Parts: sequence; C-alpha cells; structure tokens
Amino acid sequence: MKKTKVHNDRSIFDEQIRLLKEDPEIQKMASFTMHNGNTTLQHVENVADVSFRIAEKLGIDIDEKALARGAMLHDYYLYTFKETKMSPYRHGISHPETALKNASKRHRLTEKETNIIRSHMWPMTFLHPPMSREAVLVCLADKYCAVNEMLLKKHDLSEKKQQSKSKICK
Repeated sequence: MKKTKVHNDRSIFDEQIRLLKEDPEIQKMASFTMHNGNTTLQHVENVADVSFRIAEKLGIDIDEKALARGAMLHDYYLYTFKETKMSPYRHGISHPETALKNASKRHRLTEKETNIIRSHMWPMTFLHPPMSREAVLVCLADKYCAVNEMLLKKHDLSEKKQQSKSKICK
C-alpha cells in the first residue's frame, strides 16, 4: 500500500501562533523562567514548532489550529516554579490544570485544545491521557524540548535556528 503524502498547512499554524503572541497576557510568559533560564514563552514556542515538525516528519495529518493553540497554552500557568513552595511532583501534576484554567478565562477552547493542555504531562497525569494526535504530539514534543532545554541548554529549538541540530525533527 502506498503512503499518501500529508500536507499540513504551516501558514494556518503560524497564524495561530502569531495571534496568541500578540495577547499581552500570553506575553507575560516571557517573564517566567523554567528549564535553565528558558522563558515559559520560548518553551511553548519550542514545543509548538517541534510538534509541527514531528507531524510533518511522520506524515501525521493534524488540525493546525488546535495544535498551535494547545501547544502555546499548555504551560500557561504564569509563575516561576522555583519561586513556589511546590515540590517538583506537585508542580508536574498540578500545572496543566492551572494552565487550562488560565487559558479558559481568556480563550474559547475546543475539546481537543482542552485535552492537549490537560494531558501534556501524561503519564504523570494518568487520569488525563492524550486523546488526539495533536495531544500526543504536544506531549512528546514537551518532553523532547524540556530535555533539550535542561540538559543541553538550548533555548531556541525553532526550525530556523536548529535545522542541523535535531535529527528527529529535520
């Protein structure tokens, strides 16, 4: 059986990223740090970009709008973890709900976008598994980006800056 070439529309995806980045509340994520000084905003942009590239590499047909919005809002919790009294475990299991609560206040979310945000820490949040291709992509990309940001101290994993660095997402 011949595999059909999937063409996901990067312009739809990029437009959603642009619209979200114009929101002053989303811009606040640039003032919170995580993963060795990476800002939360840079992290969610990395996750969005890597999610799209994985879908392209693997030939996965996606809902570009839901993937962009879910990826950009998945860590919309608006605090620096190290400044809280939470344990890493408590932060890991609670921040998806905080991000979802914050995102729901400002944005009308689809069921798919809600699941992307809520499930991105799966299997830690075992009661909320990813239920769509987009949620699985964000869950995987989040872990990939976190490892790169923490261990390799790469702050910008965007395709333009990292074309030769990441074999999985080339």
